[in-house]
Amino acid sequence: MKTSVHSTSELAQRLGLSRWTVSRALNDQPGVNAETAERVREAARKAGFAPSILGRGLRSGKTDLIGVVAPDLEDFHLTRKISVLRDRIEEAGWHGIFQITDSTPKGERDALERLSAIRCAGVINIGSRLKQNETGLSRLVSAGIPVVMIDPAHTDGERVVITDRAAALREALRHLHSLGHRQFGILGINDTTSYGKQRVQGLMKSGRQLKLNVRNALHFFPKEDGADDFEAGASLMRDMLSASKNPPSAVIAHNDRTALGALSVLQQLGHRVPDEISLVGYDNTDFCAYTTPPLTTLDPQSTELVHAAMDLLLAPESGKRIITPKLVIRKSTARR
Repeated sequence: MKTSVHSTSELAQRLGLSRWTVSRALNDQPGVNAETAERVREAARKAGFAPSILGRGLRSGKTDLIGVVAPDLEDFHLTRKISVLRDRIEEAGWHGIFQITDSTPKGERDALERLSAIRCAGVINIGSRLKQNETGLSRLVSAGIPVVMIDPAHTDGERVVITDRAAALREALRHLHSLGHRQFGILGINDTTSYGKQRVQGLMKSGRQLKLNVRNALHFFPKEDGADDFEAGASLMRDMLSASKNPPSAVIAHNDRTALGALSVLQQLGHRVPDEISLVGYDNTDFCAYTTPPLTTLDPQSTELVHAAMDLLLAPESGKRIITPKLVIRKSTARR
């Protein structure tokens, strides 16, 4: 049966050792005989005692924690990124502490301030809306805690990893154009957010490069704020089909869930995909390979994104990394 121990002082007294010796043994610091260090660790294990991470941070100036701040996991499709990030942090010998915010700037600032207070060794901030001089970020910087920003709204940080959404949408449009499509429905994408602006810019630039009259060729059906992606995709597809007697022959959706909602409406109304309308999603969600037909989509390269962020966090120098999504061609797109 475990006998409770609440402090290094209690453990030292039980073992007849100094608190200094016990503390250094538990924290794998030099200056303690190997046999004594093992005796201390074994006693701690039997007593169910572990040294305070926060206390260690207050003494040394840093803990062995890597803080991760992320907005809503479902809305931002972060589940895969978080999973990969957790594994990479542990592989590097650190421990992750995750703060999931309410996706507001205040929630983000509060989370960053908590991580600063416990003296994390580093912080990875996903989808930040804060500028570099705002409270939260500035406090980490002044404390000498490195911060890597993944896909922030403001890209002027010292350590930044960016998804090239503009390049992704250029690739999608070029693919559909190569199949003979000249009219394109754009579902759920608009320029009211930083991510949306990047996608619209990519579409417009690609359209001009392809010699399209972009005002006539790109038909935007923006998503209403707060609308569920599946239902939004279904609703926007109905809007697209009713807007013209000759609807676009190709569709690019905001994400895979939007695309799946659109696909369900097309099938309900008897439109054949891809024979009549080709369809492209975004995110390469697991279900894409199992829809009917399997969904052509853009893979944001989440694993590469996370590895780049961790590399930057552990690197002695700052820098910027750009990750380009890849088009995964399946059966939902075909020649017109």
